[in-house]
Amino acid sequence: MDIWIHLDREQPTYTNEDVVSGHVILSNGAQLDMTAIIIKLSGSATSRLNSGKLTQSHQLFERNEQVFPPSQCASWFTSRKVTISPGEHAFPFSIRFPQVSECYKASPTQVSGKRPAGRRTHHLLRKLPPSSGGKSTPEEIKYFLEATVRQDGILCRTQKATRDIYFRHVSTISHLLPSLAGKKAVICSSGGSDSSLSPLTCEIEAKLLNGPFLLLGHPISLNVDVINLDLDECKSGVFLRNFQSMLIETTEVRARGSMEAHTRSCVIQTMTRVEHKPNAMVGSTLSFDDSLWSQHCVPLHLTPTFETCNISRSYKLEIRLGIEFGRSNLRIFDFQFTAYILSPASFSIENPTPTPDDKGLKFEKL
Repeated sequence: MDIWIHLDREQPTYTNEDVVSGHVILSNGAQLDMTAIIIKLSGSATSRLNSGKLTQSHQLFERNEQVFPPSQCASWFTSRKVTISPGEHAFPFSIRFPQVSECYKASPTQVSGKRPAGRRTHHLLRKLPPSSGGKSTPEEIKYFLEATVRQDGILCRTQKATRDIYFRHVSTISHLLPSLAGKKAVICSSGGSDSSLSPLTCEIEAKLLNGPFLLLGHPISLNVDVINLDLDECKSGVFLRNFQSMLIETTEVRARGSMEAHTRSCVIQTMTRVEHKPNAMVGSTLSFDDSLWSQHCVPLHLTPTFETCNISRSYKLEIRLGIEFGRSNLRIFDFQFTAYILSPASFSIENPTPTPDDKGLKFEKL
């Protein structure tokens, strides 16, 4: 007897808005007595510390569906077993992901996904985390289907088939959010030949228009302004010469009271020696339009911000500006913001296991 799981969609990639549907396929060369066919959808979060010497696994959720005999038809059968004729048989199933995790800690004997005895103790309830990592990484978040066929007879055999699937939680920004701004004070020479002139004073403001929220595959909604500026004191003008945006990803893994943090950086955009002029001054504020950075998007290979009991992933956004006041008077300004990366509802996953080198983006450990 052979068992496998056939999914209705070609790519096994799903979001919290999807239903996982397909068929359990059973191929038997002889008559078969069965008691049940059950399909299980579940997820787990496994953390590994000290090069895998210390591990801990949490079951995120578990959903079971009896596909044969269907639960609504169980009363039709007068016998505990059902006889299946030789051939290939397909049993449909349809299971939804829960909207939040139902996390509980698995003991070492339960890492394989067995249900713990007794009452479950729920831990941290959060949105389901995205698929991430693998058996060789400090963090592994895995989702899979498991089909179980229970046979009747002297041996009462049980056979199983599993299939991994890829999951990502999608979110939307449905209303206007308060912006998030950082400011740097500037005191410098006006760049003129007259040393008796008072120093140039103003402020540089970098403002995230959607607050700390960034959408995968979308540009960073950023405003850059020079405020409280007296342009008469800077007769040679103000220019944006350098621009860099970078995300710093930190993954924390925890197990048995210990914790490790793994950090790496992703450079989204770097531009130097440009001459980006500001828009016309409004009052005492000069604003740079976003044409310099609006064509560069948050990389699709990143995973959204998430948190489970034993694994969390967070981000910081760094913006570096090189602004020139007058001639040969370049100042560098660094801004850092806490960032929450979201996966938009329109996001499509074409490659469930992208590599850091995708799209030519620099992704390196710090």
